[in-house]
Amino acid sequence: MALDEEKRERIINAAMHEFLGGYKKASTDVIVREAGISKGLLFHYFGTKERLYNFLVDYGKEIIEREYINLLNFKFNCIFDSLWQMSLLKRDLIIQFPDVFDFLVSAYVDDTPKIREIKDNLTGHMNMQTKIIEKIHQSVDYSLFRDDVDTQLAMQIITWAVQGYSQSKITITTGEKLGATAREHYDAFLEEFQKILDMLKKCFYK
Repeated sequence: MALDEEKRERIINAAMHEFLGGYKKASTDVIVREAGISKGLLFHYFGTKERLYNFLVDYGKEIIEREYINLLNFKFNCIFDSLWQMSLLKRDLIIQFPDVFDFLVSAYVDDTPKIREIKDNLTGHMNMQTKIIEKIHQSVDYSLFRDDVDTQLAMQIITWAVQGYSQSKITITTGEKLGATAREHYDAFLEEFQKILDMLKKCFYK
């Protein structure tokens, strides 16, 4: 972060694009050429390819926290309003930072043994989604549910449905630039997701 902002952004963008093909295949020669810097400068600041990769993961996590997690409102008493808010914030994140989104998804699925510890760290961060939903559950007004509904089981079913839908969108775009795909199709995703929420709402609410 001691680098001047313009040069740092060039390195970050070039490195994220190169790592999209996987850690093992990524070349620091390509990164320095695309960033317009010397290899000596790259290794002066980052030391190794692995440390550069770790920096990018941390950089991506900071953006997710700033532009998504920290903006979440946990005061909705309707679970479906909370989930809709999450989907809108996620759309804004993907549209504003598509390269970051692409990189983090590629890092999440990368099976290179050398970066296993980095990936474990990222996996834990990705699992924060579960913790977010748990926090949302604490503000839910359970009186909105039908009297004959097991509310805890209903909340679990809703969580499974949301997580399963999100995972399906990652799965169908494997090998593609997910950020670009999401930008192009996210309105359709939102429309489909809204139908899912409406269906669940009819099933469980009064």
